[in-house]
Amino acid sequence: MSACNVEVIKLIGKYLNTPVGPVCYNTDRVLTTVLDKQNVDGFASIVLRLVSKNENKMSQDKLLASYQWLEHIAMFSNQAITNPIFAKNFLQDINKALEKSTYLTGDFLNITDIAAYYVLYPLIERLTISERESLLHLCRWSKHIQAQPKVCASKPPLHLNTLTLSVLAPTVVH
Repeated sequence: MSACNVEVIKLIGKYLNTPVGPVCYNTDRVLTTVLDKQNVDGFASIVLRLVSKNENKMSQDKLLASYQWLEHIAMFSNQAITNPIFAKNFLQDINKALEKSTYLTGDFLNITDIAAYYVLYPLIERLTISERESLLHLCRWSKHIQAQPKVCASKPPLHLNTLTLSVLAPTVVH
């Protein structure tokens, strides 16, 4: 169980400008909240319900891919926070997944990327410059996410301007 995921749900609500309500872990240690007078359980379910309230409709394929990514990241981020070796492998796996696509579920930004960015933020934040260099795709993705003004309204941008990144993934200017 992680207070991190509770905080991420609140950040997603803020990002979407959608009320979240009280977020906590239930007796089964599952993240839960009440949305529209209904209990919603699980990190991925809460994120996807919040985005559906904003009328951002996703195709069934994107919805399933988003659900899988959100569950994957929520499940393994807790262990990654406390175990540096696990964190390195976890981030390397995400880096590999981003090798052939701009965002987690394809070529377009969606709420999955925003939620994943907020969950991964503390892990990326503590990387050394050389570790960031070795996770080029993850850092490029992070730069794309934090180029969204609403993202940086809640979390200051990560410093990702390594030599390789500045050549291969220049900063987006607003």
